Amino acid sequence: MTTQQFSVQDNKNNFKGNKMEKSTQTQPMPFTLSLLFFGIPMLLFLAIQRVVIPFLDASGVSPLVNFYILMLPHVLFFFGALIGYRREGHLWNRSAFSQRFRLTRLSGKGWAWAIAATIGNIGLYISVYTLGLPILEWLAKLFPDPAVLNRILGDGTSFVGFPLSGNVWLLGVYFTYYFFNVVGEELWWRGYIFPRQELAYGSRTWLFHGLFWAGFHLFTPYNALAVLPGALWVSWITQKQKNTWIFLIAHATMNGLAMIQIISGILG
Repeated sequence: MTTQQFSVQDNKNNFKGNKMEKSTQTQPMPFTLSLLFFGIPMLLFLAIQRVVIPFLDASGVSPLVNFYILMLPHVLFFFGALIGYRREGHLWNRSAFSQRFRLTRLSGKGWAWAIAATIGNIGLYISVYTLGLPILEWLAKLFPDPAVLNRILGDGTSFVGFPLSGNVWLLGVYFTYYFFNVVGEELWWRGYIFPRQELAYGSRTWLFHGLFWAGFHLFTPYNALAVLPGALWVSWITQKQKNTWIFLIAHATMNGLAMIQIISGILG
């Protein structure tokens, strides 16, 4: 092979390498784009909870169907994260997926952080409700939850319009929501978005992400205020440890408390 042929072959290899590197490059998420990625889901929740669900309920749609509509944004989070992953050009294999979404194996120290994230988040949430009760009550009265949500979610003895006692199948209904709520949100917020924000905000990412994530909850204003300290705490841990498993475990534990209530109601 001549020197010229070597040169042509090297250029081809360099072009392929650069193309592959470019196709798998994670892009920064600046402020304006962050507003869209957090604001659009907030508006979607707002529309579903305060317009779509009340309208469907008044039209005679069952609480069970409305529950699945209520779950829709979490499903979109799950598949949105996967679509975003693929659009970045990553391969569909375990190693690439774990690396991009930071789902690497937890060490003993990582498990300790997961426990700290869980306890700290619950403690901060309770503290806000204890110390900031007057303003939270004011916000709850100013922007009350639609009454239909109570009929869908139940009161501990019923769920999606059915009595819990003896209806084991209702556990499967809740688990579907549980999966997409926990896994969908964590893949979207901490797995897909957080690393992109790090490329834009650097060491201040935990502050921006925490504020954005609390702001996402503005479809229920009193809850947005209640989750703010925990959102900053979780974001700080996420940036410090760079492992999505930590808050995925914390999120699963906290939402698992509602599953315990479902199981207790089924057992009567």
